[in-house]
Amino acid sequence: MSTREEYCIVGEHASKPYHYKECGLDDVYLLNGFNLEVYDAEEFVSIENVEGLWKAIGLNLVTKKKYLVPSEIRFLRQQMDMTQSELASLLRVDDQTFARWEKGKSKAMPGPADLALRSLYLSASIAQPEGNEILTKWLDLIERLVGSDSGIEEMFIFGKTDISWALEKRAA
Repeated sequence: MSTREEYCIVGEHASKPYHYKECGLDDVYLLNGFNLEVYDAEEFVSIENVEGLWKAIGLNLVTKKKYLVPSEIRFLRQQMDMTQSELASLLRVDDQTFARWEKGKSKAMPGPADLALRSLYLSASIAQPEGNEILTKWLDLIERLVGSDSGIEEMFIFGKTDISWALEKRAA
């Protein structure tokens, strides 16, 4: 079951959210930043700063979603302007494996490939400069974790505050 994602330009709201199916995702709604016009009984929509919207959607997918569904994998690939074959090569899988992930014809993308796809998106030009900021924070965390490995048994001592628990000290 998917959840509805809503995007808006801060401070503005339309009277009714627009279901933005044109991006290829089923759960994206726009609160504003679009114009609906009717010509000859046919409705047309124009999106303000569509590249910025796509960037916001992509960053949300790679930083907030636990699992990527096939349409989201396709969206990210298309935003990076890559073919299935090119992305499959970077993920070190064959073309058909990637195609099955993107079409929902096999099990979900495994963790290492999912993580690599998210990293590739964050490093892509479409995600900048926010992508590099996220990757930098991520690498800093990894370096701290690797640097803190002591190889000896440690005790973690936690204390309860009024609202939560917190690490008080680490002892060898």
